[in-house]
Amino acid sequence: MIRTVGLILNPTLGERIAPVARKLISYLGEQGARVYLLEKQAPVVGAEGVTEEVLRECADALFSVGGDGTLLSTVPIAAPKGIPVLGINMGRLGFLAELGPEEIYSGVIRDVLEGCCRIEERLLLRVGVEHEGTIVQEMVCLNECVVGRDALGRSCRVEVRVGGQCVMNFNGDGVIVATPTGSTAYSFSAGGPLLEPGVEAIVLTPICPHSYTVRPVVVNAAAAVEVVPGGGSAAFRLAADGEESAALLPGDKVTIERYPRPFRLIRVSERSFYTVLREKLRLQGLESCEG
Repeated sequence: MIRTVGLILNPTLGERIAPVARKLISYLGEQGARVYLLEKQAPVVGAEGVTEEVLRECADALFSVGGDGTLLSTVPIAAPKGIPVLGINMGRLGFLAELGPEEIYSGVIRDVLEGCCRIEERLLLRVGVEHEGTIVQEMVCLNECVVGRDALGRSCRVEVRVGGQCVMNFNGDGVIVATPTGSTAYSFSAGGPLLEPGVEAIVLTPICPHSYTVRPVVVNAAAAVEVVPGGGSAAFRLAADGEESAALLPGDKVTIERYPRPFRLIRVSERSFYTVLREKLRLQGLESCEG
């Protein structure tokens, strides 16, 4: 049973998000659920909010209202406690945020509050930046982390190790380290393979390598991955789920490993992974099979 809901909004939607959020808050209250909003988002609906720390401690579930980007923003809040997340999609793609605003009041939300839903567990990655032997920054991501050059920087030398063994060492624009969830995102655009969400694996996808022989590699999810930017004048940056971090220095090392908890995604639809691919990516060869 869900009695306390943390509502995560996409404030960039402006006037579109406010009436949807107000109506949802009212509806949740009618169902006996208490609703909390983040203090930086609450002014959108004229309410008071709480910090991420408070929300993490008190929420039974998080409801994300926006698109997949909004849902990705819940990861740092939800991951440490394994809080389940429901995505309400107001965007276009919606691989993760599957529930449309028109479906909210069809009884689906009431069923979710009563526990009548599926929980789908997704692999998370823990990313650390090591400088002179000390971890100076850590983050967690659901889709991918990217080690790459600045927009105006030159191509860079990147070494990728798995379990201490060198797997890639190439000149290019960087490398994407993606989960199965993230295999449909940036990694796919860069030529990486599509993985079913339940596959226990990590995808290493080079970005614009200066060699046709440098190809994406799929490794075991239990593997420890290290990315070491090369020397020279190239400027490197790290991004996790699209959120850019501080610049990396030549010699810094980025370590990526499986996060100890999965991301818990509330599912209310029976659509298969391949149905979603067909609908969202318009991929050929994924027509529905009969019999």
